[in-house]
Amino acid sequence: MNKTAAGTRIAFGAYALFIAVLVFVADRRGTRYLASFIGGIRYGDKIGHFLLMGGVAFFANLAFSSTMFRTKWITRASVIVAILVLLEELSQLFVRGRTFDLTDLLADFLGILIFGELGRRIALRIGG
Repeated sequence: MNKTAAGTRIAFGAYALFIAVLVFVADRRGTRYLASFIGGIRYGDKIGHFLLMGGVAFFANLAFSSTMFRTKWITRASVIVAILVLLEELSQLFVRGRTFDLTDLLADFLGILIFGELGRRIALRIGG
């Protein structure tokens, strides 16, 4: 593995860990101050979902240089991220203090599609 590949995988791991910690803290209602700040921004929650989950897809595609499915519109890494995000959003149905929201899921998926494609394109340019 070359230095670029190792670096992108480290970046992906660090970002994925950050997201996992954020979900863990949110499940324990530890993000109320952050939520009140974001709630003060118009569409802040949706923008957050779009950027955070898009970031996971970006780093996953960059780190693993995923090949495209036959449909040519989404990578394997983005599909895996989308499945994990769907499961996390569905888990909110069973966690007190969390709320399942289809518009959050839509924002997640849009971020995954857009930023996942950006990551794929950059990976191709750097020789991934």
